[in-house]
Amino acid sequence: KMAKNITGFAFFAGLLIVVAIAFFYAHKEKQDTTIDNTTASEAERLINKDLEVGYPDTPTEVLKLFGRMNQCIYNNNMSDKQFDELVNQMRLLYSNSLLSQNPFEEQRDNLKDEIQEFRKQKRRIANYTVDKGSSVKYKTIQNQDCAYVQMAYFMKENGNYTKSFQEYILVKENGRWKILSFQNITRISASICDTLIPVLPIINESILNPSIKNLPIPYPIQ
Repeated sequence: KMAKNITGFAFFAGLLIVVAIAFFYAHKEKQDTTIDNTTASEAERLINKDLEVGYPDTPTEVLKLFGRMNQCIYNNNMSDKQFDELVNQMRLLYSNSLLSQNPFEEQRDNLKDEIQEFRKQKRRIANYTVDKGSSVKYKTIQNQDCAYVQMAYFMKENGNYTKSFQEYILVKENGRWKILSFQNITRISASICDTLIPVLPIINESILNPSIKNLPIPYPIQ
């Protein structure tokens, strides 16, 4: 009888172990799926955004959306189909002049190479900020409405944070603000432990979209 009880206990204990292992892997798979779905859903949210109906109203809002798209496409893995669709969404924010300088296939292929190199350097876009509306400078040049906006990208790279400033010129086309041109202003690096210490500009370097055939900044602010 004792041997029978021991056998029954061993069977029950073994069953508990099997159930515990199955629960562990099911929970882990659920976590992994949640992470993948979170990444995918951000890409899908951007891809499914109807810019014909809900195009951003201001230059600042245009660049906030542009920054969000860059953060998604540089940081996250996605299918080739999603990649192409997101690049097409980004291009809806470009002016006709900038589009004509950068055919879709060329931009897509160059961007893939840039992202591969970006990740090889173990970089991530940690955050981005755009000038407040009150800081945007507006000018009318040759009967065309222009807006000058500065944007900052915060990068994480090997324990250091890099801050890259870019200035964008947007023009109004058919009542919508479109990106005409941009240039890098400066880059500042600081170790995490030195973030309270003033740091000097290091280099003028285009970190994002460096292969874009950018139009010259045509209308310098006087």
